[in-house]
Amino acid sequence: MAIAIDTLAYARRLREAGFSDAQAEGQAQALAAAMTDSLATKQDLNELQARLDARFMRSDARFEHLESHVDARFEHFEKQFDTRFVELEKRIALRFEDMEKRFVGMETRFVDMEKRFELRLSEFDERLTNRFDGKLADLERRLTMRLGGIMVAGIGVLAALDKLV
Repeated sequence: MAIAIDTLAYARRLREAGFSDAQAEGQAQALAAAMTDSLATKQDLNELQARLDARFMRSDARFEHLESHVDARFEHFEKQFDTRFVELEKRIALRFEDMEKRFVGMETRFVDMEKRFELRLSEFDERLTNRFDGKLADLERRLTMRLGGIMVAGIGVLAALDKLV
């Protein structure tokens, strides 16, 4: 839309200032043309504002669409993650159960080994005690025989001394 300029009043002022009629009319027409081509009116600004508002609305709609798409993707990935996490939890639980069973089996074997060790230790202790008791009895017998021999010899010496005296 063109700017309303009173070219007649402008030309009159120029004539009053000393311009010729041709000069005043030429200046008025040149000014009107320059203002019409280069200056924006309120209507021009309102039309620009309307176009910008429409553009922003389209951009907002696109961003909302993209945002909903991104949200949907995040939900999808979150569900996949949750599913995977649950699967991993189950696998870990199964492995713990397996390890627990192994541990119980190892504990049972350890208890069995401990019992066998105690049994062998008691058998060894018994054999050692029997061997020691046998050697002690043998030593006691030999000592008794020697003491008996010494006593017999002592009695023989005393009998010989008794005959001599």
